[in-house]
Amino acid sequence: MSDKRAPRRSMEEWMELVTECRQSGLTDAAWCHEHGISPSCFYNAVIRLRKRACQIPEPVGKATTLDLTSRKQDVVQIAIEPELSPSEMIPDNGTTSMYLNNSHTIEIEAKGLLIRMNNTVQPMLLKILMEALKEPVC
Repeated sequence: MSDKRAPRRSMEEWMELVTECRQSGLTDAAWCHEHGISPSCFYNAVIRLRKRACQIPEPVGKATTLDLTSRKQDVVQIAIEPELSPSEMIPDNGTTSMYLNNSHTIEIEAKGLLIRMNNTVQPMLLKILMEALKEPVC
């Protein structure tokens, strides 16, 4: 076993090393290997610097158009507007402008019929309905 210990570095020295590493274009592990620094010591120093609210630079030159994981992604809310027919829009006595009447959760359209049911329909009734829809209409 080797009793070699890494030299003790100040936070200022670690900040300079981390900045140099991040600006090198190499991965952290490759840079550490080139400079004879243990990656675990490097990452422990990064953690200590972050705890002191130091601004750790992001790696340069690593992100490509195919590598979306190395950049921070923004979350964007997208409003999805349902396609509504006038019969599905019911006025709400002025409290809100309009709301969608979607009290049904099952909708079957077959043979010119539109059947709407909520999801508490009895399974046997649904089975009978489906069997009746299989029969030819006179």
